[in-house]
Amino acid sequence: MRWIPRAEGSGAQGVLDLRSKVRRGYIAATGVCAALGLALLSMVTPVLSSSADFSIFNTGWNGTSDLAVSTYRAGKFSPSFELRSTGGDVEFVRIGLEDIELDPASEAIAIIGPTKGFSESEGVLMGDFVRAGGNLLLADDFGSGNSLLEAMDASCRFSGKLVIDLSFEKSPEFPVCFDIVSDALTANVTSLQLNYAASIVLGGSSEPLAHTSVASWLDSNGDRMQNFGEPVGPFAILARENLGEGEIVLLSDPSILINGMRAHLDNEILSSNLVSIVSEGRSGLYFDESHRDYFDPVTISTEFTGAIPGNVKAALFAATFILALWIVTDVVDRAWSWTRKGVANASRFVMRKVLRRGAKEPEQAGRSVDDIVRELAESHPEWRADLVRFVIKEKQRHDAHVERHG
Repeated sequence: MRWIPRAEGSGAQGVLDLRSKVRRGYIAATGVCAALGLALLSMVTPVLSSSADFSIFNTGWNGTSDLAVSTYRAGKFSPSFELRSTGGDVEFVRIGLEDIELDPASEAIAIIGPTKGFSESEGVLMGDFVRAGGNLLLADDFGSGNSLLEAMDASCRFSGKLVIDLSFEKSPEFPVCFDIVSDALTANVTSLQLNYAASIVLGGSSEPLAHTSVASWLDSNGDRMQNFGEPVGPFAILARENLGEGEIVLLSDPSILINGMRAHLDNEILSSNLVSIVSEGRSGLYFDESHRDYFDPVTISTEFTGAIPGNVKAALFAATFILALWIVTDVVDRAWSWTRKGVANASRFVMRKVLRRGAKEPEQAGRSVDDIVRELAESHPEWRADLVRFVIKEKQRHDAHVERHG
């Protein structure tokens, strides 16, 4: 009976090889999917954005996103919005003042550039909050802040008229304020850059902290000229009013707080002071976004942030490429086998070199064959000297041959 060699991979062995390849494919595919999933999760980020003036979601020059970020980094930011799932979509919902559970002892609230009016019930709620020990930062110029102050029964008001000042930068609508009262709110502030500011009409229990110059006036008719009968400065643009156990901090130019104005003069220092003092000893500061007319509503989008470093992306790509080779070819297996054999051969080669070097140490130390023979004769006088000399020379000849031919 003639023996016929069986084809490689046939029969039971072939089935085992096939199962091994399928199992390998599943493992590799799982690894690739996991790596790609992690990469996409770290690169895609939900983004809340708006172009509304003074909004904390507006990252443009006219937004207050930088102020919100600095508040968050200080550990004081409390969100006044919710993201609600509606089927397959995510809806952004602003939480109104009546829906926020404010604790006067541990929380504060900031209202910047409001445009929608405040209801009587909201005013009563905020009045009760401040009188019970809460802090309120209200920054407004020509908006709806007075409706809140009136409903709270506060004594201060915003004039709602543009301040023109001959102490200005570029034009009189951009006054420079140097008259700063020493206070914790104005610590390290020596000058402020205003931008179309109004003024504060002070009440009986209020305290002014910053004024425009004596060369300022309220432009009642909008002609940018100083006319007879128009009120002249200085005017308060920063003040505090004590109301019960709490405090209202009023700023008649919310533009000081926007992203594009923070870098001018000491505006950023004042912004930081306002956040730190209003939220001092409190766990959170809410930013009210419910009293803003969103001509461009807050939108939720995704953004590729590129958060993964370049070297990590390269490593993911290389791992994916190697896994693909492992699935469809035997290149990886052969490379691994070749590498393993190469390392083993290199190790043996090094060991041979080390052993040969150790065997030739007597010669390298200057010892001749005759010296070795004499040393051996002293310890073994029964050995024949000529035979010992022959063995040593044969050993040297053998080592030389091995060294030449590997």
